[in-house]
Amino acid sequence: MVVSILMRKTRISDRREGDSRLAGVVPKIKQVLETEPGFVSLQYLWGLDEGGMIAQITNWQTPDDCRRYVRAGAAATVATIEDAALPTAAHPNGAWVRKTYETAP
Repeated sequence: MVVSILMRKTRISDRREGDSRLAGVVPKIKQVLETEPGFVSLQYLWGLDEGGMIAQITNWQTPDDCRRYVRAGAAATVATIEDAALPTAAHPNGAWVRKTYETAP
């Protein structure tokens, strides 16, 4: 299994507002993800130490499934949907960082 974590800071620092906005777009995001080969699951995390920090965690069956998602355009589609609901913080605070891991046996 492969875990991909995309982290960024949004302009929305109020957790309740962030939750509400995210809830409005998660169905659209899942619709995109569920068409991707090897997609397993989606989860979001809010940062505790800094308002507006969010992490999107997706799980994939294989490294190739994850690479395909990122490189073939579906990840950009999901990012566009997310950013419309939770605008990214201004530069330099809004950098998008993706880390990808393969689970240990």
